[in-house]
Amino acid sequence: MSFNLIDVIKDQLSEQVLDQVGSLLGGDSNQLSSAVGSAIPGLLSGLINLGADATSANAMVSAINNQDDSILDNLGDLLSSKESQESLLESGSSLLSSLLGNNALGNLASAISGFSGLGSNSSKSLLGLIAPVVFSVIKRKLIGSGGLNVNSLMDMFNGQKDNIVAAMPAGFKQQLKSSGFMGDFSETLNDATENLSDVAEQATSSGAAWLSRLIPLVIFLGVIWFAYNQFLKSEIEIPEIKSEPVVDNSVELQTKAIKPAAVRTTGSVRPVSNVKEELSVILGSVTSSLGSITDVESAEQAIPQLSVASEKLGGLVNMVNKLPDAARTPIQQIISGDVPQIQAMVDKVSAIPGVGPVIQPVVDTLLEKLALFE
Repeated sequence: MSFNLIDVIKDQLSEQVLDQVGSLLGGDSNQLSSAVGSAIPGLLSGLINLGADATSANAMVSAINNQDDSILDNLGDLLSSKESQESLLESGSSLLSSLLGNNALGNLASAISGFSGLGSNSSKSLLGLIAPVVFSVIKRKLIGSGGLNVNSLMDMFNGQKDNIVAAMPAGFKQQLKSSGFMGDFSETLNDATENLSDVAEQATSSGAAWLSRLIPLVIFLGVIWFAYNQFLKSEIEIPEIKSEPVVDNSVELQTKAIKPAAVRTTGSVRPVSNVKEELSVILGSVTSSLGSITDVESAEQAIPQLSVASEKLGGLVNMVNKLPDAARTPIQQIISGDVPQIQAMVDKVSAIPGVGPVIQPVVDTLLEKLALFE
């Protein structure tokens, strides 16, 4: 790929951010610098190894998709509050524990501690703070380049292997091996990236496999239908059935006449869980697009994606408003939680010289549609 994931992640860790992390974790500046320099490629190598399993890869995609990437827009401010620090640390540690497992997470922290001299608990906390940043960067990169799914994630990992190997500090590979986090680093990473291709291929082929089985059946049924219409239908005499209309105004017959329509109407409504998932994806696209705006040119580039998100929101509004109150409540909670964040991002980018007039029409429409959910 044309970008270096390691560099993009490091760009988020400004001097201000590192000072705040250092004050939280302790240790001197050299220890912190060594710990961060080893933690980023170490964590990414663990994610690559994790992605070699299809089930784990899907879990990782879900975790990345659910990551609030707006933290990248105000990471320094976020870490200035002790309460926010603890919240970020807790969410990151929980995320890594669920994906890597406590043993693997502990082994990685031990390797970082042995290499940098930073305490083991501090090294583990560092991973908890870095993880949301890493996942947010990956989310924005993948959504911005066309979509977040198993295929795109595996392709990105394959493309970043050499960058991760190059960023691994001398001596840290041995620490990873000694801690039990992974064996020979180069060999393990090569094996994992080879498996990534298989996982991506499975994700693609699984969608096509059912189609390859369906096509022969469709062809067979088409032949049968053609033969029936051409050769059999004209030879079959269907006796005419005459009957007098029956009028019955009983409640029982009226009820029977109504039920099929009610069933069909109900069956056409998508499950609430699907609506929530689709809404989360749309809102993630909005925050990603707004977060990419730094000047007039990038604002113009963000307009198409914001317009698509606005159209999709309009399609969901009517559906959500037809749901019962109990089903609408969790969806409205998602909206109410994200709208202030989106409004803050709109205000921020609108303050950039020349950007306001460019994005105002599309963001005004988008915000109006978001208001319809409340």
